[in-house]
Amino acid sequence: MNVRCVAGLVLWCLFLVVNSATGQNGSYVINRGDVLDIVVMEHPEFSLSGITVLPDGYIQYPGIGGIKAAGMSSEALTASVEKSVEKYVVNPVVSIYIRKIQNQMLNVLGYVNKPGQFQVFEGVDLLSALSMAGGIKNIKKGKQIVIVRADQSMEEIRLKDYMNPKHRVQKLPVLYAGDTVYVKEPADINWSKFSFFSTMLMAIATILNIMR
Repeated sequence: MNVRCVAGLVLWCLFLVVNSATGQNGSYVINRGDVLDIVVMEHPEFSLSGITVLPDGYIQYPGIGGIKAAGMSSEALTASVEKSVEKYVVNPVVSIYIRKIQNQMLNVLGYVNKPGQFQVFEGVDLLSALSMAGGIKNIKKGKQIVIVRADQSMEEIRLKDYMNPKHRVQKLPVLYAGDTVYVKEPADINWSKFSFFSTMLMAIATILNIMR
C-alpha cells in the first residue's frame, strides 16, 4: 500500500467523523450507553447527575423505576420524565442534558463494496461485519485484514483462516462499537512502509473514536 492510498483512507475517515458529528445536530436520538443529566427545577431530590442509559435502553430512576430512554429524542424523554415525576411534583419543569455520547459505530473500511460506519449495540463476528459493508470486493484477492480495537490495540489476520468452517483454524473475532476493520487492497505490500501504515491506521482509529 502506498502513501497516497493511506492518505486517501485518512481523508475518508475524516469524512465519516464529520458526517457523524453532523448527524448529532438537531434532534439527537439517545442511545444505550449515553450518559445523561436530568434536572427537575427546584426539586433536587428528583434530579439525577451522570445517569447511564442501560443496555436494555432504560434509565433507572430512584423512587420511580425504569424509564425508556434509548431511541428517544431529549425532548421526548423530557416529556416522559415529566409525566412520571408529576405524580410527586406539581407542574414539574424538567431539563435533560446529554453529558456523554456513547459511540455505537463499527467502522469497516478498505477493500469492501460499501465502506463506512455501521451502528451496533452488541458484538458481531468478523464475517457479519464484512457483510454490513457489502462484503469484500473480490473474495479471492482480499486476503489480509487489520483490526484496530477501541483501546488502540491492533491485530492482523489472514481471511482464509476464517472463511471455510471445515478448515477454520481460529474462532471468528468478535467486533464491538468503536472497533475498526480494514481489508487491505489486493496489491503487493511494500514492507518498508508497513510501519508507516500501522501508525496511520492507529491515528485513523483515534479519529473515529473522538465522539466516544
